[in-house]
Amino acid sequence: MLISNVLAAGVNMNSAGIYLMYAVIVVFVLAQSVFYLLRALKRAKELNIESSKIKKVITSSVSFSILPSVGIFIGIVTLIPILGIPMPAIRLSIIGALQYETMAANQVADNMGGMQAIIGNMTPAQYVTIVSAMTFGIIWGPMFCLFALKKIAQKKNEKAPRKTTGKWKDYVFGSVFVGMVVAFFAVAIAKAASAPAKVESYYYIIAVIVATLSMWLFDVIIKKYNQQWLENFNLALSMIIGMGVVAVISYFNFSGAADAAGEASAIITLVQGGIVL
Repeated sequence: MLISNVLAAGVNMNSAGIYLMYAVIVVFVLAQSVFYLLRALKRAKELNIESSKIKKVITSSVSFSILPSVGIFIGIVTLIPILGIPMPAIRLSIIGALQYETMAANQVADNMGGMQAIIGNMTPAQYVTIVSAMTFGIIWGPMFCLFALKKIAQKKNEKAPRKTTGKWKDYVFGSVFVGMVVAFFAVAIAKAASAPAKVESYYYIIAVIVATLSMWLFDVIIKKYNQQWLENFNLALSMIIGMGVVAVISYFNFSGAADAAGEASAIITLVQGGIVL
């Protein structure tokens, strides 16, 4: 049923060719990972590092990679009704960022009449436009690292003094995060203003508020109780909490509306990419 729903008019988003492309990319990335893992193990033995320490590093790396991948999985599930299975998997399981990919897809879809309008009726031009926005907008970071990072960043680090003053990096990252939150609030308020009579139009605001408060709470726990392990999981957990709260609210609202047969519950709306966070 799911696959039949994501087969757009004139666009087979789950074609064998796209799956083949995904398989080639995954094999390449896995081969690259194994290559560097073997080189790291060889170098560790040359440095006479104990096997117990090596195993501990590998085990901790695996464990700290599991929960953050939950957020990536959510992003893939969110984008499946729009773009099929292989393309979201390519974007998010390899190099894509959850925040960027979902936001880019949402913004492009909104300019095409909204996700509800294009799901199941997507044209080839719409498909290419959404995928292009997701791909070309994020490719420049890796390109910069590939051609310019060694020449610019490493040389500047070598010339920089060993002891630096101020917390400008914290200010920059904090400003970026606040800017993202404000942008999501703006989208949420716009959604609510466009249909103030509908309860589901406020789901966006609820999701943003809950996810933001959850993120703040995790940050307090990390700093006050020195729970540094949460730094790798706070974003994914905040997303899950925000979406879960909206899903619960929507369930009771939807189940109590006898004449709302045409309304989708929030959990379906979430899966269809209605909420960016």
